[in-house]
Amino acid sequence: MRRDERGGVTATSLYGLAIIVRVATIAYAAMRLPEQIATHFGASGRPDGWGTRAGYVAVDIAISALVVLGIPMLTAALVSGSGKGLNIPHKDYWLRPENRDRFRSRMMADMFVISAATGGLLSWVDVELVRANAMSEPSLGADTWIATGLFIAATLGYSIWMATGRYAVPAEARGR
Repeated sequence: MRRDERGGVTATSLYGLAIIVRVATIAYAAMRLPEQIATHFGASGRPDGWGTRAGYVAVDIAISALVVLGIPMLTAALVSGSGKGLNIPHKDYWLRPENRDRFRSRMMADMFVISAATGGLLSWVDVELVRANAMSEPSLGADTWIATGLFIAATLGYSIWMATGRYAVPAEARGR
């Protein structure tokens, strides 16, 4: 894995790993799920929707392509333009010619992180769905709700950090 200037794993490496894990868990689900499966579960963890393995895998691939691949692609298209349609903190600062490259780099890295996290959640769902459907009476446990809650909290926290810190005007540039 590539490292950034501080020694941490780069956002693109994390994103690449998430795609590999995503492909692996889709394949795992395709091989391990029975033909008829519980596809949706209520708050109690009991199934309330049923479908076929092929249908689930097709939707799983479509959602993964749309979200995990689509978010970075859409972001790349949006940040490569004029930026006039973007709603970002301190837009006037970040869209100045001297700051644009840093803005684009940060925004792409942030969307890679968010897409990787989303891919991780989708992979978790695949593994949990296989586990649930292997039971004589399919059900999801509390760990699924905990993982979903952690994903929501982490994504919300990351978004707040982006809005309040990541895209704040640097101290040395304030007042200019």
